Amino acid sequence: MKPTIVLLLLLLVLIVAVPAASAQTTNLTVIRYGWDNKTVEESQTVNVSWMENNLPVYGDGATPYLLQGPTLNLTNLWDPAEDTNLDKINETLKGTSIRDLVDLVGGMQPGDEVQVRAVDGLKKRLNYTNIYKPQARQGPAVVAWWNARNGYAWPESMRLFFLADNSTNPQGVHVFGNEDMRQCLAEKYWTYQYDWGIYYPSSASLSVKYVAYLEIYPGPRALAVPGSSKVPTDIDGDGLCEDINGDGVLDFNDVVLYFNQMDWIADNEPVSLFDYNGNGEIDFNDVIWLFNRV
Repeated sequence: MKPTIVLLLLLLVLIVAVPAASAQTTNLTVIRYGWDNKTVEESQTVNVSWMENNLPVYGDGATPYLLQGPTLNLTNLWDPAEDTNLDKINETLKGTSIRDLVDLVGGMQPGDEVQVRAVDGLKKRLNYTNIYKPQARQGPAVVAWWNARNGYAWPESMRLFFLADNSTNPQGVHVFGNEDMRQCLAEKYWTYQYDWGIYYPSSASLSVKYVAYLEIYPGPRALAVPGSSKVPTDIDGDGLCEDINGDGVLDFNDVVLYFNQMDWIADNEPVSLFDYNGNGEIDFNDVIWLFNRV
């Protein structure tokens, strides 16, 4: 085979093998899934123009907001003083709050998560508290679609940002730092940057680029058990539904209903809400546990 032909074939292979780079997104689809985390209950697609004209705009176009990179210092992983690698991401921006966006499809409830997913598949999750009741040092979680350098043509938009206040930064900078991440987010949401065998905390790694989807995944929810029209409740705040018939009282009627509908509960309810002894199953041991607490 001639060298020229071989070279052309190699170039063709490289063109096919290298994926196209991700690009700016201007449309956002908001989805709320059902209790099975698969069935789409409601969805809506909006664009930047619609968001700007119909929902509150966050960011004044003058204040810079920062996300901290890794310290690369094993003795100062979280950097509470916020004095190292603060401007890993530094943007003066405008955007729309995730809260306003998820409310378009029914909103979130305590225990729910929202997944921020990019067009290239990169995704990060946040819980209800981070969206509806953020600490000031976190600030509103927003999908940013404008920055001072590029305007609406920001190549990395839409992008996940946190509009933190400056209460924890000695220099008065609006930075969502690594220590802010540790204090505001549950541990499973913390993000890191890998460097020479070490995972260093980095709030900047939360900032998903090219955002195209907001997906609401409901937390475990109890259903009304056959034999009662009311939803079971957690009467003592321990994360378990002891009030099986939903009448607000734990009594022998709950034990009887649990026993009679044990198979149905195992097939239809979130196991974590009714597995009282924590063995991962719905079984007679749970009936005994419930009986002993009447």
